[in-house]
Amino acid sequence: MSKLLDAFQQQHHEKLGQLQRGEVDETFLDQVHAMIANLRQAGTVVASAEERAHLRALMRFWGNVVYDHSGLYPDTTLQPLDPERTPPTEETARRPLPPLAWMLVGGAAAVVVAAGLVLIGRLSLSGEAAPPAPTPSATSVPVPFVRSAAVGAQGGEDGELGVNAETFCLGVPEILAEVALEHVEPETMWRWEVRREGEVVADQAAEPWGQDQRRVIRVLTGGSEGVGPGRYEWLIYAGDWLVGMRSFQVLDAAPRVFDLEVADVPRPSEQALSSSDENTFEPGARVIYLSYRYEGFCPGVDISHTLYREGEPLLESVDTWDGCRGEAQVSLQAPGGLPFDPGGYEAVVAVTGEEHVRVRFSVGEEETETAEDVSPAFGSITVAMGVQPDDAPILAMPEEGFDWNTKVVYAIFDHRGMTEQLTWSAIWMRGGREVSREEGFWDVEANGTEGVHWRAYHAEPRQVLPGGNYSVTLYIDNIAQRTADFNIRYYVPAE
Repeated sequence: MSKLLDAFQQQHHEKLGQLQRGEVDETFLDQVHAMIANLRQAGTVVASAEERAHLRALMRFWGNVVYDHSGLYPDTTLQPLDPERTPPTEETARRPLPPLAWMLVGGAAAVVVAAGLVLIGRLSLSGEAAPPAPTPSATSVPVPFVRSAAVGAQGGEDGELGVNAETFCLGVPEILAEVALEHVEPETMWRWEVRREGEVVADQAAEPWGQDQRRVIRVLTGGSEGVGPGRYEWLIYAGDWLVGMRSFQVLDAAPRVFDLEVADVPRPSEQALSSSDENTFEPGARVIYLSYRYEGFCPGVDISHTLYREGEPLLESVDTWDGCRGEAQVSLQAPGGLPFDPGGYEAVVAVTGEEHVRVRFSVGEEETETAEDVSPAFGSITVAMGVQPDDAPILAMPEEGFDWNTKVVYAIFDHRGMTEQLTWSAIWMRGGREVSREEGFWDVEANGTEGVHWRAYHAEPRQVLPGGNYSVTLYIDNIAQRTADFNIRYYVPAE
């Protein structure tokens, strides 16, 4: 192995020591990002296929570490070989390495020395001795690393994980794990252990990896009461190396919904909620908002919102949750976009089919319009990527939502009966939180009394809109007229 690869290998072992001791902070991640950048650049001077595979293995390992601790996967693309900068072969050795290679060696060595000085300083303050990092063998081989690792529950007959997640509900009967190793020989000894608050609660003794491409393992079982609550770490070792780690938690509270409130206007989720047994809304309400608190939710939990009128089900929406605890707000729009009929209503929220909370409200009688008096109103909203000159939408939202690199979306809608200086507004929300508000007076000269109008919501310059569930609601005189929900997908790095 070349001196350049030896330097990277030594830096790899230094960082592994910090990772095993839990010294993962912003500085550590910055240093890992710098190491990955140097590994990528080394591709321009490393010609050996074996050594280039070694560089990729190191980048993938540390890329997974960065992703586990930040949620963002760095660029781990190895730079193409530059023939003009490729070091000479051993037959023509004794000639100096290209400047870039010396820069990489020097940079790697500098990072190692700097990390060592920082570690020595910390240890001198704490008075503790650092555990020695594994010493690389004289004949280094490509570093084993975890190609994929997942933690889940409810495994199926085909050996796949039923639910791949980082959070599990209270009472989950067992936790399964799936692992696939790369750059590992069949006779390589490997093992795993599960820790909670630093203590080993389950482990597997070292054994040869064998010929399997991947393995599904039962790492925790909880009996009749389920796996105990807490935060866990699943650590995977190959030989003397820690080659992978996944964190997960089991919640300490059962799924629960409480403090349900209904309203005919959205409210920011940070505003205090209070349950009510009776609410009366003015006639003309077209959207009803349900706001509530929740806790103990884990990915895969189904929560349903049902609206009853005079005891008969009128509307229902079902969501699959991915949060643990917090506040939520959902909107229920009257059928056909028309105002809700007058009468008594009930809103019910259920978790996995079990009712948790119910609240009653009513909608008042609406006065009859004369033929000459047309009430101001907005039509249904189409959310799209753009608007044509004739106000037709361009690329309306697909079923799977907008792509992660979306920078602007448009809300396109009909209007009628609008008058000069009539107050109106458009409110954009993401995940139940207000992110933009446009309000003012209607301009008949510019927009007319009826026709098609649109408003746009865009990201900051050279930025994309963050992923998540959005909604846009139109108001006339502070009364909600129409709401449209849409989704922007989160960025998912390619495997």
